[in-house]
Amino acid sequence: MRMGYSRALVFAAAVFAVAAAVTTGASGKPSPAPSYKLADVGAFGGEPTIAANSKGELYDTTPNGGTLLYKSTNHGTTWTQATTADPSSGDDCVFTDESNAVYECNLAGSQSTGPLQADVWKSIDDGNTWMYGDNAADIVLGSNVCGTSCSPFGVDRQWGAAYIPPGGTTNSATVVLAYHDFFGPSQIWVNISHNGGSTFGDPINVMANLTAAGADQGVVALADSACNTVPTAAAIARSGPHPGRIYVAWIASDPESLATGCNVTMAQAFHNLFVAWSDDSGKTWTPQLAYDAGVGHDTSTPFASFTLDNQGNPYYAFTTSAPNGDPATCGAESTAGTVQSDPSCAYHMWVVWSNDGGSTWDGGGGTIAGSAAAAYEVDASSAPQTDVFPAIAAGDPGKVDVAWLQTNEIEPTDPLGKFDPGGCAGPGNGNPSVYPPTCSWNLYGGQSLDLTAPPGQAVWTTGAITTTPMHVGDICNLGIFCVDPNSNRNLLDFISETVDPTTGFAHIAYADDNQVNKLRVANQVSGPKILGH
Repeated sequence: MRMGYSRALVFAAAVFAVAAAVTTGASGKPSPAPSYKLADVGAFGGEPTIAANSKGELYDTTPNGGTLLYKSTNHGTTWTQATTADPSSGDDCVFTDESNAVYECNLAGSQSTGPLQADVWKSIDDGNTWMYGDNAADIVLGSNVCGTSCSPFGVDRQWGAAYIPPGGTTNSATVVLAYHDFFGPSQIWVNISHNGGSTFGDPINVMANLTAAGADQGVVALADSACNTVPTAAAIARSGPHPGRIYVAWIASDPESLATGCNVTMAQAFHNLFVAWSDDSGKTWTPQLAYDAGVGHDTSTPFASFTLDNQGNPYYAFTTSAPNGDPATCGAESTAGTVQSDPSCAYHMWVVWSNDGGSTWDGGGGTIAGSAAAAYEVDASSAPQTDVFPAIAAGDPGKVDVAWLQTNEIEPTDPLGKFDPGGCAGPGNGNPSVYPPTCSWNLYGGQSLDLTAPPGQAVWTTGAITTTPMHVGDICNLGIFCVDPNSNRNLLDFISETVDPTTGFAHIAYADDNQVNKLRVANQVSGPKILGH
């Protein structure tokens, strides 16, 4: 989101089986439910990013007073703090390459003198020492003016990925830094390093460098992304038909959103999920609309989540209301205080994926060629609820673990499908008396092993992972425009999930600001695996 500033500890004794609800379909009976144990990672910090290396070691970072990084060598049971690469931090992320070198990305750090730039740091000794990835332009100037990104338009919500080409080493790794600009047209950009993150090239505007095959899709992507975008990921396929393929992903609104204010306000309904990929190290890009959730069906709660499986196939997880829900009706019902009785206004968890590297999603049939006509609904229900903060990890093709935060109230929305700031804080806190009681949020998990079945037929096992709410009150999805005194952005903007390649089990990083007040992780300890199962 916009400018998300923001040791070994107790391992919870309770084991939580994700089995509260099962969506069955034509492909057979559900597998036994995964079970999780909760562990404390470190001091409270919002929007954690979690990653695993090839040895099953885990890394968890949060922008809470610098690029704080924690690591676990026992599958998430206990955690120790690594050396902090940069004492100043905004948005951040963590990722690894095949050599198990670990990288961090960072916004508005201490390295550059220019406003709102992004940086990349690398460690080859497990987070003990860090190397800074400067931009080639800075090296020519002889001073660090513009950071790793070196963008004339400023930078916001950056992500990173790394890949070692065949026959290479970590010193020849391809490292990608992706983001959107903050002061300009809100386009998606990348800087790429071909020397393991030592130096990075100039910013590359994805939409200004399209392949011939992507020209038609590019017209749609550029029109819908010209006002406001939310970057959701950078990723690089390591195996499968397209090794080395670089992906960037983002959500966007529509050209008509110009009327509601661009780039910073977040007032638009981000209902278009886009992806673009490059097979020539970032020189050219092929865009593709993955899914259109429908006008007014906002997927920025506040982020969507993106990942690749072990064959390089891309997946999106997102939360929004049902396709048959009418945002204008839900907005009117929110004002009248009757929205709790309209299940079409409830926000649910959804997934779309491509089994051909990004060209066709859920079999196609959507509004734009190749886009999905329907998404997989993870937690179908007619009960009042709101899902936010989607996270996803993929293993073998068609096998995924997902996570999200859920409350058993329908968050009041405006006619654009955006949450009312303070709408979940409860009546009596300065909010209208028609608002629901103060919302209690729990961490939920879901798993499907058969997304090769069509939407509506795949089997999902879902349920609550936490039994004591990890957050109570509002969750605002307007970024730095969460200025209503009753809105709440304590958790910042997302949670994160990864899969341990040595066990096939999922690990979910989240923040608890209710009773535990810690950065925490939910570790899968038994049940079906999404890798090698």
